[in-house]
Amino acid sequence: MFSLFQPYDDEGLFLVTLRDYMAGHVAYNQIYGPFFYEVMGGVFRIFGLAVSTDNGRIVTLVIWLLASLVGGIAVLALSRNLWLGVAGELLTFHALSALTHEPMHPEGLISLMLVSLVALAACRPRIPRASPLLIGSVVAAITLMKINIGAFAALAVAFAFAAALSGRWRRVLLSGTVLALVVAPFLLTAGLFSFAWARELALMVSLSAAAVGVAGFAAGPPKMRRSEALQLVAGGAGVTIACLAIAAVGGMRPSDLVDSVAGALKLPQLFVLPAVVGIPHVVWAALSLAAAVGLLVRRYGARASPVIPASLRIAAGAFAALSVLFLPLPWFMLAFPLAWLAALPPAGDPENPTDPIARLLLAALAVIGCLELYPVAGTQEWLAAWPLVPVSAITFNDGLRQLRAWAATRQSRSFLKVAESLAPGALIVTLAAWPVFFAFAGAAYAQNQPLSLPGAELMRLPPAQVSDLQSLARAVDQNCTNFITEPRMASLYLWTRRAGLSQLNQGIWMFSLDASQQQSIVDQIRSVPGMCVVRNQAVVDFWAEGRPVPSRPLVDFIETDFVISGSYGDYDLLVQR
Repeated sequence: MFSLFQPYDDEGLFLVTLRDYMAGHVAYNQIYGPFFYEVMGGVFRIFGLAVSTDNGRIVTLVIWLLASLVGGIAVLALSRNLWLGVAGELLTFHALSALTHEPMHPEGLISLMLVSLVALAACRPRIPRASPLLIGSVVAAITLMKINIGAFAALAVAFAFAAALSGRWRRVLLSGTVLALVVAPFLLTAGLFSFAWARELALMVSLSAAAVGVAGFAAGPPKMRRSEALQLVAGGAGVTIACLAIAAVGGMRPSDLVDSVAGALKLPQLFVLPAVVGIPHVVWAALSLAAAVGLLVRRYGARASPVIPASLRIAAGAFAALSVLFLPLPWFMLAFPLAWLAALPPAGDPENPTDPIARLLLAALAVIGCLELYPVAGTQEWLAAWPLVPVSAITFNDGLRQLRAWAATRQSRSFLKVAESLAPGALIVTLAAWPVFFAFAGAAYAQNQPLSLPGAELMRLPPAQVSDLQSLARAVDQNCTNFITEPRMASLYLWTRRAGLSQLNQGIWMFSLDASQQQSIVDQIRSVPGMCVVRNQAVVDFWAEGRPVPSRPLVDFIETDFVISGSYGDYDLLVQR
């Protein structure tokens, strides 16, 4: 958590906007909504924490550990298998290690909410009255942080609850939610359909969602009280009203929420990181859908020995778990088309511990949640892969139970021993990878040097990076009363105790701010004595992705009115001519 700093600096963006929020400034015209700022602002206020790099990373570390624990509890509740529960906790911890790349990013809190949603669905039989209220609340909280992920969660919940209806309402609403799952990938990625990877991602997710829909129809309606749907809506409405009321008291205007949604819609035009997906993934998803139709609708293989479906479930569950364990290798993309196996309980197992509604919800959430990779994959791949952990546990455990029941019926001691050893074996395989993780993390921390900048005393970075950042901070102290950065690199404001300009913390400002907005900033800084610019051309090129930076007032002002005073690695300090 303290051994890495990314120059593109999403971390600094959210720390500085949180600092501004706590100072009474509205900070919602980002891609992310008010719930994140209200929760994080409350955490920092309650514990008396200054907004700093170290404190932000400590808070992120707590979120990471808490989400890992809840993830393990969720797997334990789904499987009632302690071996799988511990393995699930470790796999969750590994998948969420992506938070070390972008500490204080809202994805951390979103991940905790998603893990909590899974745990609530898993524990639904134990808390039948509270779970729908809490599930609705969590879905609303996610939506009020990032609308697309909230929509994915809401769609998965709607699918699971529609499947629990009966009669005509079940046919109509379940058909509608399945159609929405199938069509949503194309609607979301339509803006980048000129790129092959976007089309292939949409096709893969749509085919996988269709397979989950087939399983939803074949599974039969789970048991659900009629009042649960009302509780679900009530929980979501309560959190939404409370969150927006707090935001309104803090100065939020309806236009801020509109700007937030607009910012999310504009992101594909500002920056793209393609997902690793291709025609083989589409073909694999099509084959998986064909298998689901053949097995569940046509009943092909109905007379096969139980050993075959048991072995297939065990293999599918093991593959999904290993694909998470071996992140960042892109195998995990092949596991999503197999999620439908988790949606369907095995025949002849009335004591199966996995709640039927949880099955449907998690399978749909895993598949539709894969769209989190659009339009920026990167570390999102790790976070999108996490739902495969409970899905793999369900599938693996179903296969174990099938194999164990068959072995007990046939009185086959050899098969029984195999069945009994597979869950401990899964934990052993998971643990076997950890010495490698420890070695890499420990070596990096030991070889690094303390950064020793204000609010970043716990950080240890590579010596060259430490030297560049310390030298840059000293130069700013000596030459600048304030400064702006090109592009945004907000952590520098915290490390130099400068205010910066909040307008430049709005996305990739060279592209996202129009001419009038940039001119307004030029008017503010033109006459400020000691104003400087910190520019990192490597980060500019990273965000530009080969595009020319538009010639607009602030960009032109920096080029014409400032000159390089010193260079510190990739950083240039520019002072007024």
